[in-house]
Amino acid sequence: MLSLPSLSIKPVLAQAPSLGNAILCVARGKTDKGTKIYFYTSVIDNASIQRKRPVAVTILESVTDIAEADVVIIDKEHQSITIDAFGAATPPQMQPVGLALTTYQGNNIFKGKSQAGTPLSFSLDNNDRVFKLQHGNVKYTGVCH
Repeated sequence: MLSLPSLSIKPVLAQAPSLGNAILCVARGKTDKGTKIYFYTSVIDNASIQRKRPVAVTILESVTDIAEADVVIIDKEHQSITIDAFGAATPPQMQPVGLALTTYQGNNIFKGKSQAGTPLSFSLDNNDRVFKLQHGNVKYTGVCH
């Protein structure tokens, strides 16, 4: 007779997404007036999801023209972005125009409102690399790092 060892198989339970390395996301586009607009989040980490810690979304508009080729540099440590061809300081041509607080709703979706009361939501897709944001009725897509 052969004796086979018994195997213990544990069921796999669904868990909330895990963000081992915190990320910061940025999206850009144009307003209905044709002005370039940028959105960037505060750091998103496991506490943002598991404890529903609010994630801020800062809204910036350009007050002078910024070339499409300018580089967007994300600084997680200082929770800021730099839009510059050489990565110097945050350029003076960017004007903060709003702030929204969002909280995790499940299924990689965060929802909230801007200070002006405009609904703002975003989702993290493609393994938390793609940032899809909706501000009012306008949709923007960006990246997370």
